[in-house]
Amino acid sequence: MTSAFGKVILLGEHAVVHGHPALAAAIGRRIALRWERRPSGPITLAIPRWRVAVATGDAHPLADALAELARRTGCDQLSLALDAQAELPPAAGLGSSAALMVALTRALAAAAGRRLAAGEVDAIAGAGEHFFHANPSGVDVALAARGGAGLYRRGAGLQPVRAAPLRLAIGLSGEPRRTADMVARVAAELEREPSRTAAGLDEMGRAAQGAAEAWVLGRMDDIGRRMARAQEILAGLGLSTRAIDDMVDAATRAGATGTKLTGAGGGGAVIALAPGREEDVVAAWRALGREAFTAMAGLPAGQPPDEPPDEAIDEPAEEIQT
Repeated sequence: MTSAFGKVILLGEHAVVHGHPALAAAIGRRIALRWERRPSGPITLAIPRWRVAVATGDAHPLADALAELARRTGCDQLSLALDAQAELPPAAGLGSSAALMVALTRALAAAAGRRLAAGEVDAIAGAGEHFFHANPSGVDVALAARGGAGLYRRGAGLQPVRAAPLRLAIGLSGEPRRTADMVARVAAELEREPSRTAAGLDEMGRAAQGAAEAWVLGRMDDIGRRMARAQEILAGLGLSTRAIDDMVDAATRAGATGTKLTGAGGGGAVIALAPGREEDVVAAWRALGREAFTAMAGLPAGQPPDEPPDEAIDEPAEEIQT
């Protein structure tokens, strides 16, 4: 069996696409894969909890990604059946596609009898990510493969942050969105209002750097304050929604010190830092009718994941996105 972590971006989403650092962390929810050889036929992939099943040759972005990964790992002439257990929801900003691409890369390489170096896993899984994101930053793949937490800057890679894992409340807005659309929206804002937009992206990048230092020192209030300010900037870029705004307000009333969207925005997931009050935040979100749970962020590779969810994540996903 192979597996890979999901992730959250604590600070710096969208800023990282434009050269600034982002503070991101692996979370204790994963995608795990089993594979077996078959006498003949295409390579197939089933993800029962997402109600998705594809085979190489199908007209589906996941089938295209599967074929590309098979070619790059050298098992495109094999017949394989892969089955995925997903503890992550699709299209929620929690790194589901990157976790899937990393787990697939490892499984396909194992089937081909290859041992891949970390950089090879990143490169191959990153090629698969391009089928779901027009311009992936690479941070999702890096964390899916390695775990832990770090400051990620495009071109420089992941700089580890050596700090104790922290517990977050994570809620799902239930709104569909496409990462590529949100990235394009920020690019359009940069063209329309370059000074204001660039200043906001720069502020979020600096906040990511400061929050990394605060995390090492255990200054949770500092991180929470920076998260709250980042949400204001992201909302100003048109990336928040009414559902996300309602979740931010509910979490704040429940005792969170910082709440924000995570990932591309326009829907997807919301994270809250609420030391000692995480379950109160989860309860507040569930009262709104939102799926919510707690998860450890910053888990290093090799550490057991959180307990799997009580209920299966059972969502259709015509296009698998982070």
